[in-house]
Amino acid sequence: MKINISFKHVVAVALLAIALVGCSAVAAAPPSQSQTNAGSSTVSRYVTVVGTGEVSLVPDVANVNLGAEASAATVKEAKAEVDKQIEAILATLNDLGIADKDIQTSSYSIYLERDPSPVGSKDGESTTSHYRVSNTLQVTIRDIDIVGEVLDAVVEAGANQVYGVYFTVADDEAWQSKARAAAVANAKERATELAQLNGVELGDVLTISEVVGTGSVPVAAYDRAAGGAGIAPGELQLSTQVQITFAIQ
Repeated sequence: MKINISFKHVVAVALLAIALVGCSAVAAAPPSQSQTNAGSSTVSRYVTVVGTGEVSLVPDVANVNLGAEASAATVKEAKAEVDKQIEAILATLNDLGIADKDIQTSSYSIYLERDPSPVGSKDGESTTSHYRVSNTLQVTIRDIDIVGEVLDAVVEAGANQVYGVYFTVADDEAWQSKARAAAVANAKERATELAQLNGVELGDVLTISEVVGTGSVPVAAYDRAAGGAGIAPGELQLSTQVQITFAIQ
């Protein structure tokens, strides 16, 4: 039997097949992003702030670099002079109650120095020289009330190098806790203000991170002519920052 299929019939069947495939694709498509978020508890609104906390510290420890330096025609002579001065300095520190554990050699050097060339010399180079020896100690003074007395005494003992006087605290853990508490309070204040300005309310804390930094330590000037009165410990500033992210209800 002969079957006749017209062109119109072929096109109609093809269009029907495409429509069925399209319906299947639509039915199998995943839910939209808005539908997913609607059924999820993930917080999509939040505010992030940085809070700063500062506290003033009362110094209870002083550190100072001091020592002796001498020059001579030979290394032996220069070294002997410096050794004599350092021995007297160490004895003085011990007499003032400075423990051996608080005294440490920070630098020791021996080097050759050429004397200036005589005026009118032909080659322009000096033919004479001398050796310079230097010994520096780092000393921790745990009673800041005697810092001036200590410096006066070591100078009398032969110290001709005194520099780098600065103050700090022996244990800053308690101070860090105070600064941290102040930083968190400051962050909450900032976040609350931002929320009120935008007509929303804060929710739970989502993230917290901390960056700890200590303020600059003031350097004290040493004025021996003032009998040690030029030493002023002042106050130190310890600061820390916390970054907190709050959910918005």
